[in-house]
Amino acid sequence: MDIFKGNDTQNSDCGHGVVQALNALSQFLKFQRSLGSQSMTLGRDAFHILNTWGTPSWPPPPFTAQGPEDARIVLVDSEGTFFNGQPGSLLVKMLSAMHLAPSDVYICNAVDNALLTRHILTHKPSAVVALGEQACRMIKGTDEPLIKVRGHFFQCHKVPVMATHHPSVLMEQPALKRQAWDDLKQVMACTGLDRHDS
Repeated sequence: MDIFKGNDTQNSDCGHGVVQALNALSQFLKFQRSLGSQSMTLGRDAFHILNTWGTPSWPPPPFTAQGPEDARIVLVDSEGTFFNGQPGSLLVKMLSAMHLAPSDVYICNAVDNALLTRHILTHKPSAVVALGEQACRMIKGTDEPLIKVRGHFFQCHKVPVMATHHPSVLMEQPALKRQAWDDLKQVMACTGLDRHDS
């Protein structure tokens, strides 16, 4: 059975369209080569289309959160692991070093900026911590890599946000733990946690 053959004209038209697009791309590349071009730069959208060609588009994961909604610190978890597994255990240790327990913070995954914005506007936390690249980019609304953003606060609806490395990254690259701790110390100073009597 030939899985590329279809009985309806829609499948036939779709296949014909793909062949036309590939032929046009081939002609364009030949023309660029005749002009002496040795390479091409693809835009982000074009690269995404090529990178995901033929893969099914799955629905995004749902927004999930836990912890007291009025917590003064909000964590936004790029991977949505929260306090589970080894990265979760490390996150608990990171919070403990800040004189916090998991029950003291509100944590959510980085999938819905609108719901996060609503939470920030409603509850006005003292600070937000973006754990990892996805959370950083979602909150900041740019494609700037975390390495360029971390180390200083940026604002989200007048609430200071500190982006730092995700615990899973810290497990893979322990040398980054010093950077993460420096980031969290700034959060502690911003929220008054550095005055905690230990």
